[in-house]
Amino acid sequence: MPELESLGSVPFAVVAVVLLLTAAAGLGGLMLPRLAGEGVRRCDVALLQVVVGLNLVGLLGLALGVTGGLASGRSVWLLGGGSLLLAAAVWRRRRSSVSPTHGRRLGQAPGLLWLGFVVLAGITLGPALCCPTGWDEQVYHCVLPRRWLAEGWPAVYLDLPYSGFPSLGEILFWLMAPIDSVIAPRLLVWVCWVLGLVCLYRVLRRRLASPAAGILTFAFVLNDTVLLICADCYVETVLLMNVAGILLAVELPRRRAPDAWARWGRAAGLGVMAGGAAAVKLTGCAVLAVPCLWYLGEAWRDRQRWRAVVGPMALSVGIAVAVGLPFYLRSWLATGNPFYPYLCEWFTDDPGGIEMSRFHHAIGGFVYGVKSVAAFVAAPLLLAFRSNNYDGEFGWQLLALVVFAVVAVGSAGRERVRRVVLWPAAVTVWLYVFWFVTAQQARFAVSALLAFMLVAAAGLQLLRGWGRRIALGVVVMAALASAPWYRSGYYWYSWLCVAGRVSRTDYVHTATSGVYLPLVQAVTERTPPDARLLLLLEHRSLYLPRWSRIGTPLFQEAFFAPVSGFTDVESVMNVLLKNSFTHVVLAKAPAGPDQAPGATEQRQSFVQAIGRCAQSGRLHLVWESKEYALLEVRR
Repeated sequence: MPELESLGSVPFAVVAVVLLLTAAAGLGGLMLPRLAGEGVRRCDVALLQVVVGLNLVGLLGLALGVTGGLASGRSVWLLGGGSLLLAAAVWRRRRSSVSPTHGRRLGQAPGLLWLGFVVLAGITLGPALCCPTGWDEQVYHCVLPRRWLAEGWPAVYLDLPYSGFPSLGEILFWLMAPIDSVIAPRLLVWVCWVLGLVCLYRVLRRRLASPAAGILTFAFVLNDTVLLICADCYVETVLLMNVAGILLAVELPRRRAPDAWARWGRAAGLGVMAGGAAAVKLTGCAVLAVPCLWYLGEAWRDRQRWRAVVGPMALSVGIAVAVGLPFYLRSWLATGNPFYPYLCEWFTDDPGGIEMSRFHHAIGGFVYGVKSVAAFVAAPLLLAFRSNNYDGEFGWQLLALVVFAVVAVGSAGRERVRRVVLWPAAVTVWLYVFWFVTAQQARFAVSALLAFMLVAAAGLQLLRGWGRRIALGVVVMAALASAPWYRSGYYWYSWLCVAGRVSRTDYVHTATSGVYLPLVQAVTERTPPDARLLLLLEHRSLYLPRWSRIGTPLFQEAFFAPVSGFTDVESVMNVLLKNSFTHVVLAKAPAGPDQAPGATEQRQSFVQAIGRCAQSGRLHLVWESKEYALLEVRR
């Protein structure tokens, strides 16, 4: 398939991501110029500037985008302008005789630890340089930036409800889209994942020696869930990056002589990262409370300083709201519901919208997890190995980390231990409770696991001598046993594709189980260039070479909503003709993970109506496989 072979470019994707990162560093440096001080290391400041800057670039892109200011690929000028800020800052620093940062560099970590990071990065980078093959990537992560690029602004589409998400990740993908819109999203997700891991290591390094901090970092990584989110366009990596950035920012040492700029700069940075987490998706809203928990802990620990805490906390909360709210306003103004496609029953009495909203709630609330008192207590242990329950797992090392955490909490009576345990423990409990009462998928619990790592590190710190060595040995063995070795072929195959030894067509064909690309080829060969496709029970459109919209009842409300109103030939054909659809792509069985209990039964009469349309000749069969049918609309 020549079209697929020419889709996306690794060099252009690298250029797009580098340009975005330099723009982020420029904007982050502009906001956090005085965060560094005595005892603060350069790598920590640089990490936080990039993390904060990525959120600011996304916010600025949204603000300019909704006004049409970034149409016709003008987002490149935004990225270029941010990069110039970084260049100017570097120039000023070189001409200055005083370095704005102090302390040792990150490079003083042990060589073996660095080698492990390089190997891990090298292995996981392969999929990030390949074409998207995941379901969500082909449905909306990579589709939305291209649709927005064509229309000139980040619109909300009723046929694709996920376009109503807050969408910070997709906004960043869209800003890079004029340069590359296929491979760049995956590469940026991988970069955010790496930034989050480095931030986590830097936080753990403040509690433990380099080898122990490195081992705990690898224990966090070597499991099915954390490795999964960087191998696909899962925007949970942006959440991971922001939460890890918050944990690092609050750990930065204070100046011996308190500096107002450093105190207020930290508050501003915390607000940006918390607001950015909420701007990724609804599951990130819990992060809004994390900086508040830290400030409240500071006030509780030193009641004489509570007045000095109120101002920075208020600034942090205000900035978090200012950063996150515009992403919800976009959906609110477009649909009347800031949480679209969820909770539509709160904002409308339209039966089609309510039906769609309940379907999406059922996908997240009933497919995974167990909601009971026993499950609330057992889930932290079950997440170690019960992948079927939570659509992922954190590995057997989680059990060892739980033991470390118990040791830390049990020793919290000591003042020195209490200072480093209570804050991350409170964050862990809050994020865990939020996860438990919402969507119980393992990747949504990564933020809670990040805070939990700090509690476990405090417990490990209490061990001495051979006790600590044995504990670390147990963690290493458990992590190696839990690593998803079965995926080694996937990483190897991805690198073969990057090297050109495997064609992109074969790569996508294999990763989509060998059944999807025949449909793409049939659409290419059997429909005219101006064809308008309606997708039923199949939502992937990234590789379809024709204009297309999703029409699956229950999943969306643009067409055939509510589904009970479309059970005869005329009602179905009226929708097709009214919207000028020329062809229908029909999956013979619902494809993908977007399924809810009872949905098949609800759609049964509609599917039967489609069959009657074909029997009557109103829909003409053009091509058929075991999984799909391509039908032409006859007028």
